[in-house]
Amino acid sequence: MAELYYSFGQEKVIAMLYPHYQSDLAFCKSIQKKYGKSFYAGTLFLLSEERDATFILYAFFRFPDEYVDTHHKDHKDLALSKINVWNNAWQKCYVGKHFDIEDDEAKILRAANHVFHTYDIPFEYSQAFLKAMIQDANKDRYATYRELEEYMYGSASVVGLMMTHILCARDIRFNSDPEYKKLVLQKAQALGEAFQMTNFLRDIGEDYAERGRIYIPQEDLARFDVSEQEIAQKIVTPQFIELLAFEIERTDALYKEGDSGIRLLPRKAARGVYIARVLYAKILDKIKHANYDSLSKRRKLSVLEKNLTALIAFATFK
Repeated sequence: MAELYYSFGQEKVIAMLYPHYQSDLAFCKSIQKKYGKSFYAGTLFLLSEERDATFILYAFFRFPDEYVDTHHKDHKDLALSKINVWNNAWQKCYVGKHFDIEDDEAKILRAANHVFHTYDIPFEYSQAFLKAMIQDANKDRYATYRELEEYMYGSASVVGLMMTHILCARDIRFNSDPEYKKLVLQKAQALGEAFQMTNFLRDIGEDYAERGRIYIPQEDLARFDVSEQEIAQKIVTPQFIELLAFEIERTDALYKEGDSGIRLLPRKAARGVYIARVLYAKILDKIKHANYDSLSKRRKLSVLEKNLTALIAFATFK
């Protein structure tokens, strides 16, 4: 499908096979622009067809995630019901069957179906993601980092894997050398985990207060003698600072592994991913500069900081 897409041109193929594409794409773009500001900035530096596919995938991820975050604490059954309706509709949409779902959701699923088939993205990735969303509705503690990694495969790693299929669609080596493809996907998985760990560290206070969740492994809390009561009361102890320094070092190692994979991407795609990576990693710097306090306030970059960081990253990428 990707070969047809590039041989005849994006607009001709889409107009022929998918008459609702432009309106569905516009809706997906509005979702990423509203919720995924750091990713949105990096996305703007991609090629047009890659950028559009990224907008669509972001919306595909965002809606089920929003179901869980909105309803998890007080209405878990409603969250699970919404995810099941979404998944049933998605499975039908993917194979070309009629499906019933609300209009906004239908726009996202139609667009996602187009992206999955255009870029030969394995359907299993979508199921791993939705499995993680169901887990989010049912589980709010992780005993070990290994257990957290298993969750992050579906919640974050598959995002990197899907994006790699899009960004490398015209990469001859990626599509002809299985060992090389395996390496590139491995690095993308590490970068996806780095993004997710950054989210976890940024949102410790918010996740606990609003959703009753603690993503930091229980074994790490015990190792550094940090109690849930201290998290609930937003007490930044010396032990909590040591805990966050440890988790940030772990996340930095994931970024480092992901960096070696960014260099394997086609150059224009690599620049866009690099900008998103730099923007996201800056959140860790904000946490450090706040004396590791991610309990009392959600640390994030200002609009000015985002713009300056993106411009510097664009100029210095080689």
